[in-house]
Amino acid sequence: MVDPPILLYHRICRDDEWRSCDFLVTATVFREQMKYLAHGNYYTPRLSDMLAGQALRPQIPQTRKTPVILTFDDGYADNFENALPVLQEFGFTAAVFPVLDLGRRFTWWNDAPALRAPLLTPQDIRSMEAAGIEFGSHSVSHASLTHMSDSELVDDLTRSREVLGSIVERPLPVLAYPFGEVDQRVKQAVQRTGYSAALAVNSGPLGIHADLFEIRRLPVANFANDAYMKLKLWGVDKFYRWLKWKVREGLPWARAETRAS
Repeated sequence: MVDPPILLYHRICRDDEWRSCDFLVTATVFREQMKYLAHGNYYTPRLSDMLAGQALRPQIPQTRKTPVILTFDDGYADNFENALPVLQEFGFTAAVFPVLDLGRRFTWWNDAPALRAPLLTPQDIRSMEAAGIEFGSHSVSHASLTHMSDSELVDDLTRSREVLGSIVERPLPVLAYPFGEVDQRVKQAVQRTGYSAALAVNSGPLGIHADLFEIRRLPVANFANDAYMKLKLWGVDKFYRWLKWKVREGLPWARAETRAS
């Protein structure tokens, strides 16, 4: 069976907050997307189960359901306020990857005004975990890991796991790379600091288990029509983005990538 798609969200904002930004999905559109999944007979296994090779088996064996993994990066407060109620409505789960500098209450790593928003509090995170949401790390500083020195890299990755472990009962030993930026040196540091997997964005092989430290995800924008959802879920968009990545990997002059997460 083909690996399930892993969808990537950031903010799930109120409808009146929406601005033209690839990383914003309104609460109404998000609900329509989840409704599409529910009506299309999709289910959302836990990321931990998927990594353990159990995601392709629905909890009810008699049903013929299709798995899709939902992930959220950065840890915006509106994930708790707007996304969680919708997930609960449809019986879905997700994995959230918050930035773990607990001294920060608002974003500071992106110049886009639409992304300057409150972040989850530790209490929000605990409430979401109690509701069945899993939590991994998105680093402490949300700096590009590929631009850190070796010592800075190890310190950030280690502290990130420690902070997450002080908040949730069952932290995922999984990292989501800030900006989707990763290279071989970063992968090795991630493994050395105790992570069992790491999520990229527009890089990595098509198969999830082909490289557990560069797992490809599909960013989701503010659309919920049938054509868009099929593009994301049927593998067309994933293959197209993989092909672009392979071309970049083979052409040194084209390696510069757009910061993606």
